Amino acid sequence: MALLALATQSALAQQEAVLNSAGYSGLSVTPTARLMRWGTTALAYDNQVPGAPANSRYGTSGHNFVAGFGLLPNLEVSGRIAASTLNTHCYTEPCGVRDLSFNFKAGLPLDRAGRWYAAVGATDLGGAATYFRSAYGVLTYSPDRQLDLSLGYARRENDRFNRASAPPIDGPFASAVYRPLPWLQGHVEYVDGSAWAGARVFAPSEWLPAGWSAHVGANVRLTGDGHTARNWWSVGLTVPLYKVPTQRPSGPAPMSEALPGAMVGPAPRKAPTTEFSTAGLPASAPLRPIAAPLEDPTPVAPPNIVTESAAAPAEQTDRISDAQLRVLAKALGAKGFEDIAVGRLPDGAVAIQVNNATYNVNSVDGLGVALGVIARQLADVRVGYRLVLTQRQIAIVGARGRTDCLAQWVAMETPACTAARLYTPGTTALDATLDEAAWVVQGAAPSWTTTRLMLQPVVRSTLATEYGVFDYSVGVRATVQQPLWKGGYAEVSHVAPVAESQDFRDGEVFGASRIVNATDRVLLHQFARVPVERLFGQADSETAARWGLNAFTAHVAAGRFDSNYRGAFGELRWEPGDGRNRFSVEGGRFERTTDYDRFLPIHSRSLLANYRYAYTPTHTYFEATAGQFLYNDRGVRLGVKQWFHDVAVTLYVRRTKFDWERQARSFAGIELSIPLTPRKDMNPTHHIQVTGSPRWSYGVETVIQDSSNYITTNQGVSSTASALDRTFNSDRAGLVYFEDNMRRVRSAARQ
Repeated sequence: MALLALATQSALAQQEAVLNSAGYSGLSVTPTARLMRWGTTALAYDNQVPGAPANSRYGTSGHNFVAGFGLLPNLEVSGRIAASTLNTHCYTEPCGVRDLSFNFKAGLPLDRAGRWYAAVGATDLGGAATYFRSAYGVLTYSPDRQLDLSLGYARRENDRFNRASAPPIDGPFASAVYRPLPWLQGHVEYVDGSAWAGARVFAPSEWLPAGWSAHVGANVRLTGDGHTARNWWSVGLTVPLYKVPTQRPSGPAPMSEALPGAMVGPAPRKAPTTEFSTAGLPASAPLRPIAAPLEDPTPVAPPNIVTESAAAPAEQTDRISDAQLRVLAKALGAKGFEDIAVGRLPDGAVAIQVNNATYNVNSVDGLGVALGVIARQLADVRVGYRLVLTQRQIAIVGARGRTDCLAQWVAMETPACTAARLYTPGTTALDATLDEAAWVVQGAAPSWTTTRLMLQPVVRSTLATEYGVFDYSVGVRATVQQPLWKGGYAEVSHVAPVAESQDFRDGEVFGASRIVNATDRVLLHQFARVPVERLFGQADSETAARWGLNAFTAHVAAGRFDSNYRGAFGELRWEPGDGRNRFSVEGGRFERTTDYDRFLPIHSRSLLANYRYAYTPTHTYFEATAGQFLYNDRGVRLGVKQWFHDVAVTLYVRRTKFDWERQARSFAGIELSIPLTPRKDMNPTHHIQVTGSPRWSYGVETVIQDSSNYITTNQGVSSTASALDRTFNSDRAGLVYFEDNMRRVRSAARQ
């Protein structure tokens, strides 16, 4: 019975698609129409290179590495490194196949029962050397959880440099999968006269973190030519990046589909806001801190959204004392907030403004924690409140409501009125909401008394070149930031090398790109909101708010920007309305100060225009950039960024041209961005705050539509001084983003 229970719990993982050696989800050689789960990443390794020339020195022996993402509900992407040898120098001795390739597969179910799936895909897109390029279509039928039957057709393209290399699939193919036990899968495959068989054994779910899947596989060639070894083994791991958002229409949704505490499709009103309560939720114990990490709570029954007309706040009867306001300010400081101001508004409501320098991974956590402090400290009084949360003293989100109802909402009880309504600069004049406050506490925990020290890794690397599969130079960057005044701070950054491969050492092929011991940034920054709304005058402030004119923010920086340039940089950001659209421009004038890289221009003049559209049902950003980049090349960059909680995966294409070049060059790449710091950094209470990086990125790109495949790092480069999107919660500060994360707001409020 215990074995049966273990097998049953592992059943779901076994029907999931996993990556194979070709770079798509499927079996040992052929694809199936099922896709990787949306919101997962996977790694796979095979101890051979299917499709490598069998008559070469190494044959199909070697190493095959694949990494992929379930990027969208109907799209998976992956990168593959196929290498006969790992470190052999291809210019001095035979090294066999060494190839870096990009692959995709798109598909969808054909019936509601999920028995029929169809997919199309391609492998080894882009690059000058295309050893494994193919295109395919496949149909999969799953009558039950034990059996999958697939049928498809593929066409391959032989590489013009080595026509003996080719993917094993060409022409019609078919496969069958059978699962006699939930943790065991067997399969057979057939492609144009060749046949394979294999088995995969999956680890019990109890051995792994929730949602993870791991397997080992054995494969054997039954008949056919030498496109694969006679037998080989494989391993794979699938990791969920987070629980993906529930798909729903972009317009108003039924209450049964609404997230707890979030309004999906705001009701008509003068300015977009969000209101939340927990009517209909089960009552819980009295409000108290919960000793647990910040995370989304267990889903509960959806709440009733309390509208302003349906549940207008009752008349305010309580008056809060100055002593209570001072205690509130002290409690906010204990949670790591700075520049704390607490006072009263003319209508008796409590006014609170805090600067967030502690919840750097996501400002949603800062908003939630601040609301939780207000709820705890003022739960026993019935008084209105208005909260404004700032980053670098720039207002990014505000909330207003009544304290007793907020306390009930945080405690997951049924509030008697609206717990809060949220505002962002694109929907209202956020700074003006506290203009008439009479402050009892002002400037508590000033930010200028705390020096920030941020530590983060620096990696420069090459993948699958003629010199090696992976060459690297690794260092650590220490950045010191000293706040000076409102919106202003000084920054000094030093990089120290830690380790490097042979080819990145001084005098070697990549030696010019190695990390060297240097102070590469000395900058003075200034942020400020641009009061464009004054053009409309005080009498027409509502029109200004409707057009989002309160959402213009500027940033300028001057000094030394990297090891090569000094100069000045500026950017302007506008995020009107609920945050679905963001426009920005940036530019700078730089002069080269060193001969470290003689190929860089002496004078740099950059000017770029940027646009981003956020498709909220899937948390997908569509991004476009055009203009003159840092090294004076002109062109365009298009990208799709998919957010998985605080992890982002970006696919992009870029085409730029230098004046001295005959034609433009095109690139395609993928970038992974993750936080390398806790969701709550250390409190800035001892005049120094040590943090990690809230947003660390690593990317891989390749040349496309070019006869050469030379490594290049100086086309389509933007200035690293750009900081406005980082200030606005990594470009996640629109009202729709906060609406979609109300569960996280409440979870943070309960800490």
